[in-house]
Amino acid sequence: MSDPFRFFIEEAEGQSWLRPAFEGADIRLFLKGRLLDEGLGKAEPTRAALTPILGEIRPLIAPNQVHETTVLDSAMENTLPRVVEGDGILLDSSGARETLEASLRFADCAPVVVVPSEGSTWVLMLHSGYKGTVLNIVKAGLEKVRDRHGTRAVKSARAWVGPCIGGANYPRDGEEWTLRGLDVFHEKNVNIKGGKFFFDIAGELRRQLEDAGIAGERIALSGMDTFGRRDFCYSYRRGDSGRMFLWARLV
Repeated sequence: MSDPFRFFIEEAEGQSWLRPAFEGADIRLFLKGRLLDEGLGKAEPTRAALTPILGEIRPLIAPNQVHETTVLDSAMENTLPRVVEGDGILLDSSGARETLEASLRFADCAPVVVVPSEGSTWVLMLHSGYKGTVLNIVKAGLEKVRDRHGTRAVKSARAWVGPCIGGANYPRDGEEWTLRGLDVFHEKNVNIKGGKFFFDIAGELRRQLEDAGIAGERIALSGMDTFGRRDFCYSYRRGDSGRMFLWARLV
């Protein structure tokens, strides 16, 4: 079994990406770079720009991300040019008639990837920003995995949380969604200072993954703060218009 705490930074064509050390699926988080700049934060032109790296374009699932908890199936009716609302994708080989690709886009929100401990029958990809974490899209995604593949598939799974905005760089005022977050986030993942509320999204996602049944030793955090890493990451709060591109295909 590959070590979930390992990931690799790779580079080609003036473009860098992170590759979690998961076997059986090609999963990459493309970072700030020349090819992503060409994509202008949009899924279809971004995938086209990445063709020199990823090769032939297959049917691509690229939902309209709305910070909710809908997790899409890997079905042809969810591929471009149709754009379906959703913030997660369960890329699943069962019953698939052709190879599909899945993608999500990020600029401060957290990419979450969950894979089985053995084999490559599925990959769960989630877009979990502050609202997605408050609403617990992790729970929604893993319930879908459990319904499809059983409880053991969740308990033995491995998870990776990619770069997202760090707690020290994410202050919120005391408005409605902040109060909802205070009801959800564990106190260790909230810091109150100067009348502002600072939320550790990555830390809370680790807790939610554990609560959903994945053992702590099978969960890895990238530890990369999108706001602070201008060299690698786009940041919405920093004013960037680009988006990092999470892409996966079963192999």
